[in-house]
Amino acid sequence: PTMSDSEDEKNDGAAPAPAAEGGEKKRVAKASAGDNIYSSAVFLTMENVLEKLKVLDYETTFCVKHHITPLARTSFALPAKNPSVQFKNFLDLVSWLCGEATGNPETFTVDQFDDPNVSVNKMMLALRNLGFSLDFPVTKLKQGHGEPTCNVLDFLVDKALATRGFQWQPPLHEDAPDLDEAEVDEAADIGDAIEDDIEDIEEEEAMFTEVAAPVAETEVEDQAAREMITGTIDALEWKTELERVGPRLKLPDSLMSKEWRAHIEQTKEHEKRIQATLPTAQGHMQSMSGQIKDAVEKMRSKEQSINNQFETIRQEYEASRGEMKVIEDKVSSTRTNVNDLTNNMNSIVEQLDELKDDMSSRENSATDTSPLIQIKQALQGIKGDVNAFELRIGVVSHTLMQAKLKSIKTKHRGTKPPKDADEDNMDFEDELEY
Repeated sequence: PTMSDSEDEKNDGAAPAPAAEGGEKKRVAKASAGDNIYSSAVFLTMENVLEKLKVLDYETTFCVKHHITPLARTSFALPAKNPSVQFKNFLDLVSWLCGEATGNPETFTVDQFDDPNVSVNKMMLALRNLGFSLDFPVTKLKQGHGEPTCNVLDFLVDKALATRGFQWQPPLHEDAPDLDEAEVDEAADIGDAIEDDIEDIEEEEAMFTEVAAPVAETEVEDQAAREMITGTIDALEWKTELERVGPRLKLPDSLMSKEWRAHIEQTKEHEKRIQATLPTAQGHMQSMSGQIKDAVEKMRSKEQSINNQFETIRQEYEASRGEMKVIEDKVSSTRTNVNDLTNNMNSIVEQLDELKDDMSSRENSATDTSPLIQIKQALQGIKGDVNAFELRIGVVSHTLMQAKLKSIKTKHRGTKPPKDADEDNMDFEDELEY
Protein backbone atom coordinates (compact mmCIF):
# COMPACT_ATOMS: atom_id res chain seq x y z
CA PRO A 1 0.00 0.00 0.00
CA THR A 2 1.12 3.54 -0.73
CA MET A 3 1.27 6.45 1.67
CA SER A 4 -2.10 7.77 0.53
CA ASP A 5 -3.69 4.37 1.17
CA SER A 6 -2.28 4.23 4.70
CA GLU A 7 -3.51 7.75 5.40
CA ASP A 8 -6.97 6.79 4.16
CA GLU A 9 -6.99 3.78 6.45
CA LYS A 10 -6.00 5.94 9.42
CA ASN A 11 -8.59 8.55 8.58
CA ASP A 12 -11.28 5.87 8.71
CA GLY A 13 -10.92 5.66 12.49
CA ALA A 14 -11.03 9.45 12.97
CA ALA A 15 -14.05 11.72 13.09
CA PRO A 16 -15.32 12.74 9.64
CA ALA A 17 -14.33 16.18 8.47
CA PRO A 18 -16.91 18.65 7.25
CA ALA A 19 -15.72 18.33 3.67
CA ALA A 20 -16.02 14.55 3.90
CA GLU A 21 -19.51 14.97 5.32
CA GLY A 22 -20.47 17.19 2.39
CA GLY A 23 -19.06 14.65 -0.09
CA GLU A 24 -21.04 11.93 1.66
CA LYS A 25 -24.20 14.00 1.25
CA LYS A 26 -23.48 14.36 -2.45
CA ARG A 27 -22.96 10.62 -2.86
CA VAL A 28 -26.14 9.83 -0.95
CA ALA A 29 -28.07 12.28 -3.09
CA LYS A 30 -26.72 10.72 -6.28
CA ALA A 31 -27.47 7.23 -5.05
CA SER A 32 -31.02 8.20 -4.16
CA ALA A 33 -31.55 9.84 -7.54
CA GLY A 34 -30.39 6.81 -9.56
CA ASP A 35 -29.52 3.51 -7.79
CA ASN A 36 -26.30 2.29 -9.45
CA ILE A 37 -26.03 -1.49 -9.14
CA TYR A 38 -22.33 -1.49 -9.99
CA SER A 39 -19.87 -0.71 -7.25
CA SER A 40 -16.36 0.57 -7.79
CA ALA A 41 -15.11 -2.24 -5.54
CA VAL A 42 -16.13 -4.79 -8.18
CA PHE A 43 -13.96 -3.16 -10.84
CA LEU A 44 -11.06 -2.79 -8.41
CA THR A 45 -11.29 -6.46 -7.40
CA MET A 46 -11.49 -7.58 -11.03
CA GLU A 47 -8.47 -5.44 -11.92
CA ASN A 48 -6.48 -7.01 -9.07
CA VAL A 49 -7.56 -10.47 -10.20
CA LEU A 50 -6.43 -9.74 -13.75
CA GLU A 51 -3.00 -8.52 -12.61
CA LYS A 52 -2.55 -11.64 -10.45
CA LEU A 53 -3.61 -13.85 -13.36
CA LYS A 54 -0.89 -12.24 -15.47
CA VAL A 55 1.61 -13.20 -12.77
CA LEU A 56 0.34 -16.80 -13.11
CA ASP A 57 0.86 -16.55 -16.91
CA TYR A 58 -2.76 -17.47 -17.58
CA GLU A 59 -2.55 -16.30 -21.19
CA THR A 60 -0.42 -19.31 -22.20
CA THR A 61 -1.49 -21.90 -19.62
CA PHE A 62 -5.25 -21.22 -19.62
CA CYS A 63 -6.37 -19.13 -22.61
CA VAL A 64 -4.50 -21.18 -25.21
CA LYS A 65 -5.75 -24.47 -23.73
CA HIS A 66 -9.41 -23.40 -23.66
CA HIS A 67 -9.23 -21.38 -26.90
CA ILE A 68 -10.49 -18.11 -25.41
CA THR A 69 -9.25 -14.57 -25.74
CA PRO A 70 -7.45 -12.91 -22.80
CA LEU A 71 -9.78 -11.42 -20.23
CA ALA A 72 -10.62 -7.75 -20.05
CA ARG A 73 -10.77 -5.60 -16.90
CA THR A 74 -14.58 -5.90 -16.87
CA SER A 75 -14.94 -9.55 -17.95
CA PHE A 76 -16.60 -10.76 -14.73
CA ALA A 77 -17.50 -7.36 -13.28
CA LEU A 78 -20.21 -6.58 -15.84
CA PRO A 79 -22.78 -8.86 -17.52
CA ALA A 80 -21.77 -10.05 -20.99
CA LYS A 81 -23.88 -10.23 -24.13
CA ASN A 82 -23.90 -14.04 -23.92
CA PRO A 83 -24.43 -15.06 -20.25
CA SER A 84 -23.97 -18.79 -20.95
CA VAL A 85 -20.51 -18.25 -22.45
CA GLN A 86 -19.57 -15.96 -19.56
CA PHE A 87 -20.70 -18.57 -17.01
CA LYS A 88 -18.80 -21.33 -18.84
CA ASN A 89 -15.61 -19.22 -18.89
CA PHE A 90 -16.07 -18.56 -15.17
CA LEU A 91 -16.39 -22.30 -14.42
CA ASP A 92 -13.33 -23.14 -16.57
CA LEU A 93 -11.26 -20.43 -14.85
CA VAL A 94 -12.32 -21.61 -11.37
CA SER A 95 -11.45 -25.21 -12.30
CA TRP A 96 -8.00 -24.17 -13.54
CA LEU A 97 -7.32 -22.02 -10.45
CA CYS A 98 -8.39 -24.86 -8.11
CA GLY A 99 -5.91 -27.13 -9.87
CA GLU A 100 -3.17 -24.51 -9.54
CA ALA A 101 -3.98 -23.92 -5.85
CA THR A 102 -4.03 -27.61 -4.83
CA GLY A 103 -1.76 -29.17 -7.44
CA ASN A 104 -4.57 -31.61 -8.34
CA PRO A 105 -6.50 -30.86 -11.56
CA GLU A 106 -9.36 -33.09 -10.34
CA THR A 107 -10.19 -30.80 -7.39
CA PHE A 108 -13.05 -29.21 -9.31
CA THR A 109 -14.11 -30.49 -12.71
CA VAL A 110 -17.16 -29.52 -14.74
CA ASP A 111 -19.06 -31.94 -16.94
CA GLN A 112 -20.64 -30.50 -20.06
CA PHE A 113 -23.95 -32.16 -19.18
CA ASP A 114 -24.10 -30.82 -15.60
CA ASP A 115 -26.90 -28.47 -14.58
CA PRO A 116 -25.76 -24.96 -13.51
CA ASN A 117 -27.04 -25.62 -9.98
CA VAL A 118 -25.00 -28.84 -9.77
CA SER A 119 -21.89 -27.06 -11.07
CA VAL A 120 -22.26 -24.23 -8.54
CA ASN A 121 -22.76 -26.69 -5.66
CA LYS A 122 -19.65 -28.63 -6.67
CA MET A 123 -17.74 -25.34 -6.85
CA MET A 124 -18.83 -24.28 -3.36
CA LEU A 125 -17.80 -27.68 -1.98
CA ALA A 126 -14.32 -27.26 -3.46
CA LEU A 127 -14.09 -23.67 -2.15
CA ARG A 128 -15.08 -24.76 1.37
CA ASN A 129 -12.34 -27.39 1.27
CA LEU A 130 -9.89 -24.61 0.43
CA GLY A 131 -11.10 -22.48 3.35
CA PHE A 132 -13.36 -19.99 1.57
CA SER A 133 -15.97 -18.33 3.81
CA LEU A 134 -19.35 -17.85 2.13
CA ASP A 135 -21.07 -14.55 2.93
CA PHE A 136 -23.47 -14.37 -0.05
CA PRO A 137 -26.19 -16.58 -1.59
CA VAL A 138 -24.91 -19.40 -3.79
CA THR A 139 -27.36 -18.49 -6.55
CA LYS A 140 -25.43 -15.27 -7.29
CA LEU A 141 -22.58 -17.32 -8.71
CA LYS A 142 -24.88 -18.61 -11.47
CA GLN A 143 -24.91 -15.10 -12.95
CA GLY A 144 -21.21 -15.37 -13.82
CA HIS A 145 -20.53 -11.74 -12.91
CA GLY A 146 -20.71 -9.35 -9.98
CA GLU A 147 -18.99 -8.92 -6.65
CA PRO A 148 -19.37 -12.58 -5.43
CA THR A 149 -17.82 -13.87 -8.66
CA CYS A 150 -14.86 -11.49 -8.41
CA ASN A 151 -14.37 -12.36 -4.72
CA VAL A 152 -14.21 -16.08 -5.53
CA LEU A 153 -11.65 -15.46 -8.28
CA ASP A 154 -9.59 -13.20 -6.00
CA PHE A 155 -9.52 -15.89 -3.29
CA LEU A 156 -8.47 -18.63 -5.73
CA VAL A 157 -5.78 -16.45 -7.34
CA ASP A 158 -4.26 -15.70 -3.92
CA LYS A 159 -4.27 -19.43 -3.13
CA ALA A 160 -2.56 -20.24 -6.44
CA LEU A 161 0.12 -17.58 -5.86
CA ALA A 162 0.72 -18.88 -2.33
CA THR A 163 1.10 -22.42 -3.69
CA ARG A 164 3.75 -21.24 -6.15
CA GLY A 165 5.53 -19.38 -3.37
CA PHE A 166 5.13 -15.98 -4.98
CA GLN A 167 5.59 -12.92 -2.80
CA TRP A 168 5.14 -9.27 -3.63
CA GLN A 169 8.45 -7.42 -3.48
CA PRO A 170 8.85 -3.76 -2.59
CA PRO A 171 9.12 -1.39 -5.56
CA LEU A 172 12.53 -0.55 -7.01
CA HIS A 173 13.24 3.17 -7.54
CA GLU A 174 15.70 4.57 -10.01
CA ASP A 175 18.81 6.26 -8.68
CA ALA A 176 17.94 9.94 -9.19
CA PRO A 177 20.52 12.66 -8.44
CA ASP A 178 19.97 14.81 -5.42
CA LEU A 179 18.26 18.04 -6.35
CA ASP A 180 19.12 21.23 -4.54
CA GLU A 181 16.15 23.04 -3.16
CA ALA A 182 15.54 26.46 -4.67
CA GLU A 183 16.00 29.43 -2.44
CA VAL A 184 12.74 30.91 -1.23
CA ASP A 185 12.24 34.63 -1.64
CA GLU A 186 10.42 35.51 1.52
CA ALA A 187 9.85 39.08 0.35
CA ALA A 188 8.02 37.97 -2.79
CA ASP A 189 4.29 38.43 -2.85
CA ILE A 190 2.87 34.95 -3.32
CA GLY A 191 -0.74 35.82 -2.56
CA ASP A 192 -1.60 36.52 -6.19
CA ALA A 193 0.11 33.32 -7.34
CA ILE A 194 -1.82 31.24 -4.80
CA GLU A 195 -5.09 32.84 -5.88
CA ASP A 196 -4.28 32.14 -9.53
CA ASP A 197 -3.46 28.51 -8.68
CA ILE A 198 -6.72 28.15 -6.75
CA GLU A 199 -8.70 29.58 -9.68
CA ASP A 200 -6.98 27.19 -12.09
CA ILE A 201 -7.70 24.22 -9.82
CA GLU A 202 -11.35 25.23 -9.50
CA GLU A 203 -11.65 25.56 -13.28
CA GLU A 204 -10.09 22.12 -13.77
CA GLU A 205 -12.36 20.56 -11.16
CA ALA A 206 -15.39 22.16 -12.80
CA MET A 207 -14.28 20.86 -16.19
CA PHE A 208 -13.75 17.29 -14.94
CA THR A 209 -17.03 17.42 -13.05
CA GLU A 210 -18.88 18.45 -16.20
CA VAL A 211 -17.17 15.68 -18.21
CA ALA A 212 -17.76 12.97 -15.59
CA ALA A 213 -21.33 14.01 -14.79
CA PRO A 214 -24.07 11.92 -16.46
CA VAL A 215 -26.01 13.44 -19.30
CA ALA A 216 -29.42 13.00 -17.64
CA GLU A 217 -28.67 14.61 -14.25
CA THR A 218 -31.68 15.38 -12.11
CA GLU A 219 -32.46 18.58 -10.30
CA VAL A 220 -31.97 16.86 -6.94
CA GLU A 221 -28.33 16.16 -7.77
CA ASP A 222 -27.73 19.78 -8.83
CA GLN A 223 -29.28 21.08 -5.64
CA ALA A 224 -27.25 18.67 -3.49
CA ALA A 225 -24.06 19.69 -5.26
CA ARG A 226 -24.69 23.45 -4.90
CA GLU A 227 -26.11 23.66 -1.40
CA MET A 228 -23.91 25.07 1.35
CA ILE A 229 -22.23 22.57 3.64
CA THR A 230 -23.08 23.15 7.28
CA GLY A 231 -21.19 21.56 10.12
CA THR A 232 -23.19 19.49 12.63
CA ILE A 233 -20.29 18.57 14.98
CA ASP A 234 -19.43 20.52 18.08
CA ALA A 235 -16.12 22.36 17.83
CA LEU A 236 -14.98 21.10 21.25
CA GLU A 237 -15.60 17.49 20.28
CA TRP A 238 -13.81 18.10 17.00
CA LYS A 239 -10.71 19.44 18.76
CA THR A 240 -10.74 16.61 21.31
CA GLU A 241 -10.88 13.99 18.58
CA LEU A 242 -8.18 15.79 16.64
CA GLU A 243 -5.88 15.81 19.66
CA ARG A 244 -6.50 12.07 20.13
CA VAL A 245 -5.84 10.90 16.56
CA GLY A 246 -3.53 13.70 15.43
CA PRO A 247 -0.25 12.07 16.51
CA ARG A 248 -1.23 8.87 14.74
CA LEU A 249 -1.83 10.63 11.44
CA LYS A 250 1.62 12.20 11.38
CA LEU A 251 4.46 10.40 9.66
CA PRO A 252 7.95 11.09 11.05
CA ASP A 253 9.95 13.36 8.80
CA SER A 254 13.03 11.24 9.30
CA LEU A 255 11.37 8.20 7.74
CA MET A 256 9.88 10.25 4.90
CA SER A 257 13.20 11.83 4.04
CA LYS A 258 15.49 8.83 4.58
CA GLU A 259 13.42 5.88 3.36
CA TRP A 260 14.25 6.20 -0.33
CA ARG A 261 17.82 7.21 0.44
CA ALA A 262 18.21 4.07 2.56
CA HIS A 263 17.01 1.98 -0.38
CA ILE A 264 19.54 3.69 -2.65
CA GLU A 265 22.38 3.10 -0.19
CA GLN A 266 21.37 -0.51 0.20
CA THR A 267 21.31 -0.91 -3.58
CA LYS A 268 24.80 0.57 -3.86
CA GLU A 269 26.11 -1.82 -1.21
CA HIS A 270 24.63 -4.75 -3.08
CA GLU A 271 26.24 -3.50 -6.27
CA LYS A 272 29.64 -3.31 -4.56
CA ARG A 273 29.30 -6.84 -3.25
CA ILE A 274 28.33 -8.09 -6.70
CA GLN A 275 31.29 -6.33 -8.29
CA ALA A 276 33.60 -7.83 -5.66
CA THR A 277 32.38 -11.41 -6.04
CA LEU A 278 31.82 -11.30 -9.81
CA PRO A 279 35.46 -11.98 -10.94
CA THR A 280 35.91 -15.01 -8.69
CA ALA A 281 32.47 -16.32 -9.64
CA GLN A 282 33.27 -15.88 -13.34
CA GLY A 283 36.55 -17.74 -12.91
CA HIS A 284 34.82 -20.64 -11.13
CA MET A 285 32.10 -20.72 -13.76
CA GLN A 286 34.62 -20.73 -16.61
CA SER A 287 36.56 -23.58 -14.99
CA MET A 288 33.33 -25.50 -14.47
CA SER A 289 32.38 -24.84 -18.10
CA GLY A 290 35.70 -26.25 -19.28
CA GLN A 291 35.32 -29.33 -17.09
CA ILE A 292 31.81 -29.89 -18.39
CA LYS A 293 33.01 -29.59 -21.99
CA ASP A 294 35.79 -32.12 -21.37
CA ALA A 295 33.36 -34.52 -19.73
CA VAL A 296 30.97 -34.18 -22.65
CA GLU A 297 33.74 -34.88 -25.17
CA LYS A 298 34.84 -37.93 -23.17
CA MET A 299 31.28 -39.19 -23.09
CA ARG A 300 30.92 -38.72 -26.85
CA SER A 301 34.17 -40.57 -27.61
CA LYS A 302 33.27 -43.36 -25.19
CA GLU A 303 29.83 -43.65 -26.75
CA GLN A 304 31.32 -43.89 -30.22
CA SER A 305 33.79 -46.59 -29.15
CA ILE A 306 31.02 -48.58 -27.48
CA ASN A 307 28.93 -48.35 -30.65
CA ASN A 308 31.85 -49.58 -32.77
CA GLN A 309 32.63 -52.38 -30.32
CA PHE A 310 29.10 -53.75 -30.19
CA GLU A 311 28.18 -53.21 -33.86
CA THR A 312 28.43 -56.95 -34.71
CA ILE A 313 26.35 -57.87 -31.68
CA ARG A 314 23.77 -55.29 -32.70
CA GLN A 315 23.59 -56.77 -36.21
CA GLU A 316 23.18 -60.27 -34.77
CA TYR A 317 20.46 -58.96 -32.52
CA GLU A 318 18.67 -57.39 -35.48
CA ALA A 319 18.91 -60.68 -37.43
CA SER A 320 17.65 -62.69 -34.45
CA ARG A 321 14.86 -60.22 -33.99
CA GLY A 322 13.82 -60.65 -37.66
CA GLU A 323 13.87 -64.45 -37.30
CA MET A 324 11.84 -64.22 -34.13
CA LYS A 325 9.28 -62.08 -35.93
CA VAL A 326 8.98 -64.69 -38.71
CA ILE A 327 8.55 -67.44 -36.13
CA GLU A 328 5.92 -65.42 -34.31
CA ASP A 329 4.01 -65.02 -37.59
CA LYS A 330 4.16 -68.78 -38.15
CA VAL A 331 3.02 -69.41 -34.59
CA SER A 332 0.08 -67.05 -35.02
CA SER A 333 -0.94 -68.71 -38.33
CA THR A 334 -0.57 -72.18 -36.77
CA ARG A 335 -2.61 -71.06 -33.79
CA THR A 336 -5.43 -69.88 -36.04
CA ASN A 337 -5.32 -73.22 -37.92
CA VAL A 338 -5.45 -75.13 -34.64
CA ASN A 339 -8.45 -73.06 -33.57
CA ASP A 340 -10.26 -73.84 -36.84
CA LEU A 341 -9.54 -77.57 -36.52
CA THR A 342 -10.68 -77.50 -32.89
CA ASN A 343 -13.96 -75.91 -33.93
CA ASN A 344 -14.46 -78.57 -36.63
CA MET A 345 -13.68 -81.33 -34.13
CA ASN A 346 -16.23 -79.91 -31.70
CA SER A 347 -18.91 -79.88 -34.39
CA ILE A 348 -18.07 -83.51 -35.35
CA VAL A 349 -18.18 -84.56 -31.70
CA GLU A 350 -21.60 -82.99 -31.36
CA GLN A 351 -22.88 -84.89 -34.43
CA LEU A 352 -21.39 -88.14 -33.05
CA ASP A 353 -23.16 -87.59 -29.72
CA GLU A 354 -26.45 -87.09 -31.57
CA LEU A 355 -25.93 -90.36 -33.53
CA LYS A 356 -25.08 -92.22 -30.32
CA ASP A 357 -28.23 -90.95 -28.68
CA ASP A 358 -30.31 -92.00 -31.71
CA MET A 359 -28.75 -95.50 -31.80
CA SER A 360 -29.21 -96.02 -28.08
CA SER A 361 -32.86 -95.02 -28.36
CA ARG A 362 -33.36 -97.46 -31.23
CA GLU A 363 -31.60 -100.30 -29.36
CA ASN A 364 -33.77 -99.70 -26.35
CA SER A 365 -36.88 -99.81 -28.52
CA ALA A 366 -35.71 -103.07 -30.24
CA THR A 367 -34.97 -104.98 -27.00
CA ASP A 368 -38.01 -103.73 -25.18
CA THR A 369 -40.68 -106.60 -24.85
CA SER A 370 -43.29 -104.53 -23.15
CA PRO A 371 -45.18 -103.87 -26.45
CA LEU A 372 -45.41 -107.65 -27.08
CA ILE A 373 -46.65 -108.26 -23.60
CA GLN A 374 -49.24 -105.59 -24.08
CA ILE A 375 -50.28 -107.17 -27.42
CA LYS A 376 -50.61 -110.61 -25.80
CA GLN A 377 -52.64 -109.18 -23.00
CA ALA A 378 -54.85 -107.41 -25.54
CA LEU A 379 -55.29 -110.69 -27.52
CA GLN A 380 -56.22 -112.54 -24.38
CA GLY A 381 -58.73 -109.84 -23.56
CA ILE A 382 -60.13 -110.06 -27.09
CA LYS A 383 -60.37 -113.88 -26.82
CA GLY A 384 -62.21 -113.56 -23.53
CA ASP A 385 -64.56 -111.07 -25.08
CA VAL A 386 -65.09 -113.38 -28.10
CA ASN A 387 -65.91 -116.35 -25.81
CA ALA A 388 -68.31 -114.18 -23.85
CA PHE A 389 -69.96 -113.00 -27.08
CA GLU A 390 -70.15 -116.61 -28.38
CA LEU A 391 -71.75 -117.71 -25.13
CA ARG A 392 -74.27 -114.95 -25.36
CA ILE A 393 -74.92 -115.75 -29.02
CA GLY A 394 -75.52 -119.43 -28.07
CA VAL A 395 -77.89 -118.49 -25.32
CA VAL A 396 -79.77 -116.11 -27.63
CA SER A 397 -79.90 -118.68 -30.46
CA HIS A 398 -81.18 -121.38 -28.09
CA THR A 399 -83.83 -118.96 -26.79
CA LEU A 400 -84.87 -118.12 -30.34
CA MET A 401 -84.98 -121.77 -31.26
CA GLN A 402 -87.24 -122.54 -28.30
CA ALA A 403 -89.51 -119.65 -29.17
CA LYS A 404 -89.64 -120.75 -32.80
CA LEU A 405 -90.47 -124.35 -31.82
CA LYS A 406 -93.27 -123.17 -29.70
CA SER A 407 -94.68 -121.01 -32.44
CA ILE A 408 -94.44 -123.81 -35.01
CA LYS A 409 -96.08 -126.29 -32.71
CA THR A 410 -98.98 -124.00 -32.02
CA LYS A 411 -99.31 -123.32 -35.76
CA HIS A 412 -99.43 -127.02 -36.71
CA ARG A 413 -101.84 -127.80 -34.01
CA GLY A 414 -104.35 -125.21 -35.08
CA THR A 415 -104.37 -125.76 -38.91
CA LYS A 416 -103.65 -129.48 -39.59
CA PRO A 417 -105.27 -132.73 -38.37
CA PRO A 418 -103.24 -134.82 -36.19
CA LYS A 419 -100.81 -137.08 -38.01
CA ASP A 420 -98.49 -139.65 -36.99
CA ALA A 421 -95.71 -138.81 -34.70
CA ASP A 422 -93.15 -139.63 -37.31
CA GLU A 423 -94.57 -137.18 -39.80
CA ASP A 424 -94.73 -134.52 -37.19
CA ASN A 425 -91.12 -135.01 -36.35
CA MET A 426 -90.12 -134.90 -40.00
CA ASP A 427 -91.99 -131.71 -40.60
CA PHE A 428 -90.46 -130.19 -37.56
CA GLU A 429 -86.95 -131.13 -38.66
CA ASP A 430 -87.63 -129.66 -42.13
CA GLU A 431 -88.76 -126.43 -40.66
CA LEU A 432 -85.75 -126.27 -38.45
CA GLU A 433 -83.48 -126.82 -41.41
CA TYR A 434 -85.36 -124.22 -43.29
